Amino acid sequence: MTIDVPRSVLAALWVDALRDPDARTSVSDALAAIIGEDEPHTVDGGGSLAELLLRAGDAQVVAALPSPGQPLALGGPAGELAMEVGEALVVSGRQVGPPTGTDAATGSFVAVPIVTEFGSMLEPGAMVVWQVFTGAAGPPAVDSLGEARAGLAEALNVAIEALGRMDVARWREEAAEEISMLASSVVPPALEIRLPPDQDPRRTDLLARAARLTAIVELARTDDGAAVNAWQADQRSAALRHVAAAARRALTAASASAPRPG
Repeated sequence: MTIDVPRSVLAALWVDALRDPDARTSVSDALAAIIGEDEPHTVDGGGSLAELLLRAGDAQVVAALPSPGQPLALGGPAGELAMEVGEALVVSGRQVGPPTGTDAATGSFVAVPIVTEFGSMLEPGAMVVWQVFTGAAGPPAVDSLGEARAGLAEALNVAIEALGRMDVARWREEAAEEISMLASSVVPPALEIRLPPDQDPRRTDLLARAARLTAIVELARTDDGAAVNAWQADQRSAALRHVAAAARRALTAASASAPRPG
């Protein structure tokens, strides 16, 4: 089971790292981390992913991860596409043009990664186009790191209880073992190398826990488990939705960056 985070989350984290004068990182590092195994990302209307990241300037940046029933506070095509895709990079109050430009003006934009997958299970591939919407965009509601951490802990208990009631071991023994492994708080090496260096350990810990919890949900959703009737299946689905929502809130909280004083 792959443990990873959405591309918008990685983009938000690297925007924050790139504008830190003390950070030991570069735009090429950011591109390598965000793109990963994808084909080179493109931006609709021209420009590059590097330019898109730098457009954020000193603005507030956060990854929004909406789902049905939990929409973004965005209207129009940007909000609709973000809901359809399930993620977006939201930049509020950015500087238009290079951060050092003399004609900089405030503004906002939303960038939604449109992913087209190809290949096979053995050799998967993905093409990504970032569709950009310029205009007013208020940031989504964001929990504090502490609130998100508490929400994750509660959600993990819900997941364990729900899957325990459905006897996940009887469902599939190897799945039970994998879920136990996923509950660890250790940062997977494959994820750690994609995160900015010298990042706040609290953010890294929260990202790892949320990513693992998301993987648990995805694994559990591949089967109805040992549920023997529709009521049990509905209860299990409701618990998993609750867990997935907590994981999304945690990823959003970990990705959020406050504006820097000018």
